[in-house]
Amino acid sequence: MTIRKYTLAVRILPLMIATAYAGNAIAQEVIETVVVTAQKRKEKLQDVPLAMTAIGGAQLETRGIEGIKDLTGLAPNVTVKAAAPGAGLIAAISIRGMNQGQPAIWADGSVGMYVDGVFVGKNQGALFEVVDLERVEVLRGPQGTLFGRNTEGGAINMITTKPTGEWGGSATIDVGNYNRHSERIAMDLPAFGIMRTSLALRNEKRDGTIDNPNGAAWDSRDRQAARFAAGFDISKNFKIDYAYDRSKIDETPGAISLIDSTGYAKLYTAPGIAGNYNFFQNAAGPKSLGRLLAQYVNTGYPDAVATDPTSARFGNAYFNKLDTDGHSLIASYEISPSNAVKYIGARRKMHYQDRTDLDGTPIQVYNAGKNTHYVSTSHELQWIGNTEKMNYVAGAYLFRDDGNTLSYQDGLFYTFNFAPAQYKLPYYRIRTDAAAVFGQVDYKLTPRLNGTLGLRYTREEKKGDIWRANTNANFDLPGSPGVSYQPGYTPQSAEATFSSTTPVLALAYKLTDNVNLFGRYAKGFKGGGFPLEANTNGATGTGPLVPFSPEISTSYEAGVKSTLLGGKAQLNATVFLTNVKDWQTSQLPPNGTSPTITNAGKVRTQGLELEGKLQVADGWRVQASYGFLDAKFKEYMAYNQLGALVNIAENTRNSYAPRHSLNLNLDGRLAETRFGTLRGIVDYTYTSNYVNYAAQKSAIGTNVAIGNSVEESTIPALGLVNARLLLANIPMFGDAGTVNASLWVRNLTDVRKPVAHIDVGGYYRIAGWQEPRTFGLSLNYKW
Repeated sequence: MTIRKYTLAVRILPLMIATAYAGNAIAQEVIETVVVTAQKRKEKLQDVPLAMTAIGGAQLETRGIEGIKDLTGLAPNVTVKAAAPGAGLIAAISIRGMNQGQPAIWADGSVGMYVDGVFVGKNQGALFEVVDLERVEVLRGPQGTLFGRNTEGGAINMITTKPTGEWGGSATIDVGNYNRHSERIAMDLPAFGIMRTSLALRNEKRDGTIDNPNGAAWDSRDRQAARFAAGFDISKNFKIDYAYDRSKIDETPGAISLIDSTGYAKLYTAPGIAGNYNFFQNAAGPKSLGRLLAQYVNTGYPDAVATDPTSARFGNAYFNKLDTDGHSLIASYEISPSNAVKYIGARRKMHYQDRTDLDGTPIQVYNAGKNTHYVSTSHELQWIGNTEKMNYVAGAYLFRDDGNTLSYQDGLFYTFNFAPAQYKLPYYRIRTDAAAVFGQVDYKLTPRLNGTLGLRYTREEKKGDIWRANTNANFDLPGSPGVSYQPGYTPQSAEATFSSTTPVLALAYKLTDNVNLFGRYAKGFKGGGFPLEANTNGATGTGPLVPFSPEISTSYEAGVKSTLLGGKAQLNATVFLTNVKDWQTSQLPPNGTSPTITNAGKVRTQGLELEGKLQVADGWRVQASYGFLDAKFKEYMAYNQLGALVNIAENTRNSYAPRHSLNLNLDGRLAETRFGTLRGIVDYTYTSNYVNYAAQKSAIGTNVAIGNSVEESTIPALGLVNARLLLANIPMFGDAGTVNASLWVRNLTDVRKPVAHIDVGGYYRIAGWQEPRTFGLSLNYKW
């Protein structure tokens, strides 16, 4: 059934384009021109020689897009997921198969996340609230020249609304099932002298969606966000923009259920692995941990998941908490009509806390929590200019971050049988100092041919500190009675330096006034670092302070951007090939249960991306996007269960790389009434299955290492329908503004599938689930 749905959906796109040529059925409306800033200057989206998607404020509102977490499938080959079951505030973002799902702050992502051009440093805490969005720009492919490190897969830039100095605004109230309610107000205040200001506030609360007999229901919402912006027109040529944003979240995590009391360790026969696994499952006595877990296995969507009562010392609750804020200052000075300088300074701070039940049972098997403090500062100076034939940008960039995590771990998992639980207290700290210089020139070689040449040099210094302690049920710190450092993990540190040069070369040819062809070569990289949660393994030379190197990607892409039928249709297509070396991946050392990050080998990704818009009739528009992705390991060196280093590339499937992604959106005017315009909006998003770990196709053979199997690591295909019935522009008395009223539903067909998975040490498996159907009523007043 899923394959049939996919086949039908893919066939719809060329039919829509063919329909466009039946001119007598086409409306007079045209597709609006979208202006973006992907290359540090304002350009039409259709003129930018790279693959990107821009989603404007109106679509963000009507399609119910509330942040990065809702972007899966809305741009081709883009996947946004929670990094692990129960980790709803930690992002795992993949573009074109470039990904890093590691939730810890010692790891860098493969996709850069930005707010108004300011880098958001880590996956942890990245799914925060951003209010008053003007648009979201999704750039696919390496962006190492203009955006820098950690953008080898691409970049996502959330651009907020700037104050205009004119009185206006909007207020929105949402109510829905599970006692959901949210309130939002955004105000653009009148100018006061040289100052323009705006203020936006948002509050959201919702009960949990899955019952918890021992505590608060799972997957609740309690979120507050605020943003203040001020613009200062110092003179005609000198302007300053300041913004402050704050997001505070305190809610229960998504439910984690036990889906199997066995794990991948059962597939291997090496004495260390087989012996530990057998003891876990069959320890002497009636209460081995494996047999205890077996009675709680539930392979279907859970009606209820009971917590471990021992979490009482945390208020008998599991939680996700995030408190993040950011300051940004942008000062721009126009030296002449064709030259300007811009400074972007920012400071972002994050406090993240969680407490998670990593077994999905009321037994104290394995609980984990994190308390993270993270601060980043950045400074960027740009010189932007143009001549008759040339556009150029040059700049320098400084970035510094400092973060630490204290983890709380406890349970019977450390003893493998029904014995008193153990309590562990790992700590680590990371620091980064990065500096870069960059430049890019676009030159008009002929009236129709434009060339782009850019280069960036980046140097970064990474530092890591660790210690680990055996503690007590109160999680007292080292120095307290009975608390001691674990052998080999007394306080220690290390540092390393990495550098990279990332060029870009592109050609754009205007075949006609409405058809642009482009080709692009670009390099990107993801920073190196230290796997600070790994265990030391002398046999393989791995450990928490053994550095891994940067990951380097080289991409080739060619595409066409076209505007058809007098502006009533657009069709963009891109093909790409990306080669990655020094691929960073999480893998287990021989006989180990704690993975480490290593540069395991080489990856090749290639694929196709299509995006189309069509004004099919007066008041009716269809949008579609489709991504095809083929991701393969070309080399993957790992240790097998006997301790030999082997190339397992042919036996391993790449993670977070769904082969197909599709989005269809229909927005139609159903009726014009004296009370307003009635519109219907339907969104269908499909993502084919993928594995969330680099997974072994077989456990038997010469090219086999220890690790997850494809069968157990596969996240099933997911097709979701969201819909909205909107009565827009309801007039108010005395021209006092307009009101929009809408009925909305998310996950219309109530799909209930697993969307995240962990095989805990190879001994048992847990899963997190797709949020059930939610629906409600929204009222929005604009003035």
